[in-house]
Amino acid sequence: MLKIPRLIGITVENYRSFCSETEIELRPLTMFFGHNSVGKSALLRLLPILAGSVSYSGAGPINLQSDAARGAAFSDMQCKLTSAPSIFFKLTWNGEVSSAEYTVRDLPDLHRQVIERLVIRDNDGKRILQFEWLPSAESGELSRIYILSDETSSIESEVVFRGMSPEIINLDAQEKFGAISTQVNSQLSIFSYSTTWLKALRCLPPRREFLSSPLSGLSPDGSGITQMLAFDDLEGGATLTSVSNWYLNATGHRVELRWGAFAGKELFSVVLTPEETRSVQLDIVDTGEGMGQVLPVIGALCFAEHNSMKRNSIIAVEHPELHLHPSAHPSLAQLFCKLASGTQAPTLVVETHSEIFLLSVQLAIVAGDLDPKSVVVYWVKSSESGSEPVKVEFDEQGRPIGDTWPAGVFSESATQARELVLARRSLPHR
Repeated sequence: MLKIPRLIGITVENYRSFCSETEIELRPLTMFFGHNSVGKSALLRLLPILAGSVSYSGAGPINLQSDAARGAAFSDMQCKLTSAPSIFFKLTWNGEVSSAEYTVRDLPDLHRQVIERLVIRDNDGKRILQFEWLPSAESGELSRIYILSDETSSIESEVVFRGMSPEIINLDAQEKFGAISTQVNSQLSIFSYSTTWLKALRCLPPRREFLSSPLSGLSPDGSGITQMLAFDDLEGGATLTSVSNWYLNATGHRVELRWGAFAGKELFSVVLTPEETRSVQLDIVDTGEGMGQVLPVIGALCFAEHNSMKRNSIIAVEHPELHLHPSAHPSLAQLFCKLASGTQAPTLVVETHSEIFLLSVQLAIVAGDLDPKSVVVYWVKSSESGSEPVKVEFDEQGRPIGDTWPAGVFSESATQARELVLARRSLPHR
């Protein structure tokens, strides 16, 4: 089987609250922890923002109209702690073309942005192609002329960037650098196509809906998961069974589809059946909020487990535990760990506040169910100089390696327990 390069890292500088160069290694399970408003979401959303910018046809290389950008202007994306006019980001793969490094510059007079420099390197770190923007001599014009070079020669050429993807126009430059440019565009296209992002607030499934057509993926709000499960049910229901088994283990309910027809069209609903009363079926929209919020998450993971997602898929999820009772958090983490330990594991990127989720990951390591090299945690903290992700790795006993785990993390429960004891002792004896 042809090996497809896998995205293994992203690097940013002057982006949101990340003033200095910030490198994030992507492993099968990559987790972001930290207090509110320190930059966790900004790091995770960089994946869908860039994935949605690969072949973007709008003005500028970055798709600021994407759901992940939330209507931001370029100035909103820039770090407020510097006056630098450019944002730098790098995508790193484990292929022969190992990285693409972009410098995107703001041009306030033209109300546009331009890729000022794109550097492509091989797996030895050698620069094999560089695009360097040559500004127009005419005021008010946006030049398409770039100087293309490797470490031995250079050619001037017109280049059209469709989002982040370069198209070399001049025939001489195509002949010399076209193969490298094509390979980069292929890797960018795979990254774009294979990235699924689920935002924190996901929509509830419809009470009932018509069967439409097979979908290739999920929307950021999770819509589409019910159609995917419906077609899976018609084809034997292997993924639906896995989803139902997770719900049963975590919540004591089975997930089923209730089929019907209206005006000659097939109609279905997603229902939950309590294990202790199998005769009762509850529409999922009439149950607790967490039951519906987690359905796209569990569905995406189970489809990936059954190899129904794209190869080298990236699944980025904000707060998968949202509205779930803490008793369900271990089952949620175990499903992430199971998928991350597979031979063709996707890249799972998770932002969470759940201490139970993290403890469950550590228990999976201790039990031998998850290789500690397959997981990395970033504790994101902020300071006067900007946000900084502290990289935390684990040994085979699930313990943080070195002195990287910040002091006092997840100490709130112990502090509150102590305050409760002291408050009780302060009360008069009754």
